[in-house]
Amino acid sequence: RSTHNEMEKNRRAHLRLCLEKLKGLVPLGPEASRHTTLSLLTKAKLHIKKLEDYDRKAVHQIDQLQREQRHLKRQLEKLGIERIRMDSIGSTVSSERSDSDREEIDVDVESTDDLPADLDWSSSSPSDSDERGSLQSVCSDEGYSSSGVK
Repeated sequence: RSTHNEMEKNRRAHLRLCLEKLKGLVPLGPEASRHTTLSLLTKAKLHIKKLEDYDRKAVHQIDQLQREQRHLKRQLEKLGIERIRMDSIGSTVSSERSDSDREEIDVDVESTDDLPADLDWSSSSPSDSDERGSLQSVCSDEGYSSSGVK
């Protein structure tokens, strides 16, 4: 019987120690300094649920950010390839013309018969307009010179 009492005493001491540790981990709020075991366990349960929710949201945000990062990396690679292509086109064009050739270039603004019919110039960027001017100039075989391109 005394062995049983000693074991029970140790069990309760261990339980009390665990509850004290739990009290240190769980935010209890500004209420009374003395909490019942039930209120401590209830607050611990709510705190765990809040942490799980926070963790779930953080994992979701990490997934979103990783998707965005992959998208931006693909976009960066595409822009890098485009830049290399544009740099090589620019160096080819500039090496083909001398300084005197750059002063004035005839551009045919009326003749677009030789251009493909499916070209849509309405949604182009400023750099596209430069390419259009050179394309029209290459495709023209008649017309008049309206301005010089520099």
